[in-house]
Amino acid sequence: MAGFKDPFIVMRTIFLDIINYKIVKVCYVFLFMIYLLVHCLQLYYMIKNFDLNLLIKYGFMTALFSYILVVAVLGLVVEEKIRKTLKILDGVGWSLNIVGKDAEMKLEKKCKMINISVYAIMLFLIITLLVNLPVFGSQRELFISIQVIEEYFGKWSEMLNRLYFTFAIFLSYHGVRLSFACIYGILEVQLQFNIIEEYLCEIYETDSSKSWQYLQDTGYQRKTGKSLRLCIEHHVALKKVIEMMLEISVICLPFLAVVGLANLISCLTFIMNFWDTMDNILKLRIFMWAGWIVLITVLFCRSGQQLIDVTSNIFFTLGGAPWYYWNLENIKILLTFMTNCTNNDSIALAGFCLNYPQFVSIANTTISYALVLYNIRKSSDSDY
Repeated sequence: MAGFKDPFIVMRTIFLDIINYKIVKVCYVFLFMIYLLVHCLQLYYMIKNFDLNLLIKYGFMTALFSYILVVAVLGLVVEEKIRKTLKILDGVGWSLNIVGKDAEMKLEKKCKMINISVYAIMLFLIITLLVNLPVFGSQRELFISIQVIEEYFGKWSEMLNRLYFTFAIFLSYHGVRLSFACIYGILEVQLQFNIIEEYLCEIYETDSSKSWQYLQDTGYQRKTGKSLRLCIEHHVALKKVIEMMLEISVICLPFLAVVGLANLISCLTFIMNFWDTMDNILKLRIFMWAGWIVLITVLFCRSGQQLIDVTSNIFFTLGGAPWYYWNLENIKILLTFMTNCTNNDSIALAGFCLNYPQFVSIANTTISYALVLYNIRKSSDSDY
């Protein structure tokens, strides 16, 4: 974005730009391969010693690391598509100073509040990872990897377990990188739609003393027509960016939805079954993991919902245009613009849409399946 001070530059640097360094990518692939092998070993151990209690007890962390590894793979698969999307977004984006000072300050304030929310979630994740380090207490009740490594590596197990938990922090970064990259893209597009909305409101400003004199004012009509065409051109370019984001969603959403839902279900199931027997540090750890997963889900759904809302607002903003002061050509341009805005833009795939109703649906599904697993375990225990 030429001359544009990106309000979300910190998020972009951390989750998008840093991966372009070769050393980071090499470490990324190396870590992924090591943890993939360990994860496969854990799955083999769980299948070999399969038991419902074992599955419910260690299912959450197994599902969480499955999610992290799946996201790590997807990050490599869609990396080139993300780079192309960002290149186009950088080329078509409008600077905040294209609108008036008041509107610019309003948008800057909104971006600041969004950044505070994102930074708070990032800080919460860092604290969650630190609290889960072995120095704050044993991890045996959460991670099956400890007994797996002890069984297969014997005297080397203590050192390997320390390395496992230490480097898990860096792997977790790659586990959330794709999520925050997607959120960054949605926020940038949303900001551009907000700029269009504010720009349109400034086009509508008229002097009430002139009234119908605007109809004979060729300068006003020419300026209005030029501004409307500029808005349409930008709107079409943003729709192209959203189409590219949807192409990425087609690849990522099915995997993220399935594995993410498995995380929520297994986490709630673990809490329902073992809360009474947990010590305080384990309660804190599981609470923070659950809180982080819910926060990421809410951030996804909220960002998607706001994208829907802001594209809807453009249509209603166009409906409030002082078209009665415009000539026939400008009215036709306005109608064309309104036609382009009849369908709200959203991140959706096969009925799965990032919005508030989807969050409610996810919550209902999570609770339902968690209750089923809880009842199965209870009935299984009563048989003995």
